[in-house]
Amino acid sequence: MKTTNYLNKCFGAACLAFSLLALGMSSGFAREVAGVTLDESIQVEGRTLVLNGAGISSVNRNKVFVLAYYLPKLKTTQQELLASTGPIRVKLVMLKAVESELMSRRFLADIRTSTTKEERIQLVSQLMALGEGFAAVGEWRVGDIMTIDWLAGKGTTFHSNNKQIGESLKNDLTMQAIMRIWVGDTVNDMKLKRLLLGDKE
Repeated sequence: MKTTNYLNKCFGAACLAFSLLALGMSSGFAREVAGVTLDESIQVEGRTLVLNGAGISSVNRNKVFVLAYYLPKLKTTQQELLASTGPIRVKLVMLKAVESELMSRRFLADIRTSTTKEERIQLVSQLMALGEGFAAVGEWRVGDIMTIDWLAGKGTTFHSNNKQIGESLKNDLTMQAIMRIWVGDTVNDMKLKRLLLGDKE
């Protein structure tokens, strides 16, 4: 009887330890930023991408959206991140309602800042198509999600709440320009850049 009780206690303790371990492991599968839950890993075109970093994009101290970068492997420097062969996902989750026209103008203005004159000439048709796609969205509401996916040779695709925005933009420079908005040489928010490169708060 004593042996049975001892075994039962050991079994119970083992189950408790396993449960605590499982809980500890599961806590690593998501990260919260400004109340937004971000998966630590996702699937894009059959590939597993990991959360490289995430933070809040603000304009005039107003928190506009949570921003996250997903890559196949963690990158901790600007050069490594921009040299990634993909796939890559950039995810935005709105924290503030914004009119689509304002969102479009801001986005395109940021891309102009993140590119050279020569690059903008290459991207002129891409950016026009992007602006038209944004205009069709309407108001961006709190909680709305935009994903920007890039696959080498296939281009960059935008989705608003899982609905594709416009056509895929074939020039691979498009995604480079977008990523540079927040991790390039001309960024205004160095804290956000560090967070996207893997720093923690």
